[in-house]
Order: sequence, then structure tokens, then C-alpha cells
Amino acid sequence: MTAHPVTVRNLLGLHARAANLLAREASTFESDIQLEDPTTGRRVDAKSIMQLLMLAAGQGSALVLHLEGPDADTAAPVLTDLFDSGFGEPC
Repeated sequence: MTAHPVTVRNLLGLHARAANLLAREASTFESDIQLEDPTTGRRVDAKSIMQLLMLAAGQGSALVLHLEGPDADTAAPVLTDLFDSGFGEPC
């Protein structure tokens, strides 16, 4: 299992549109992909929009992507790039 720190950069945080983008992209990979809020210890399935929304991660939230599976090394940079780009929204 690999862990990758990410920061929510976009102004609206991990809201419905951003969560949808993340879940849709994560679902293209076979690996188990989870997103954790280390301040609460809560870990959710990154392929589930509803679970992502329940994190209520606002702008500036420091999270950790956990990936395990055959394509984890391919998925990690794709998913971290979503966070780095602010999900294509203003930061």
C-alpha cells in the first residue's frame, strides 16, 4: 500500500463536482483507493461520491490518498494531479 499526501486547493473544497471528478477518475483503476482525513482518522472509498462528500473537506484540507493494487503506481500521479490542479477550479 502506498500513501500520498494531497491538499484540497480549490475554493469550494471537495464539493459535489470535485468529488464526482475524483470518484470517476478513481473508478477507472482496479486498485483499492481510499482518501483519509488524518485529523479525524476517517477513511473513505475514493470511488464513492457520497463517501467523499461525507469527508466535508474544505479548501486547505490536508488529506492522504491510500492506494493498493496492480495499478496503484499508475493511479497515484493521476489522482494527485487532480488535487494539484484544484479540480480545474479557481484556487
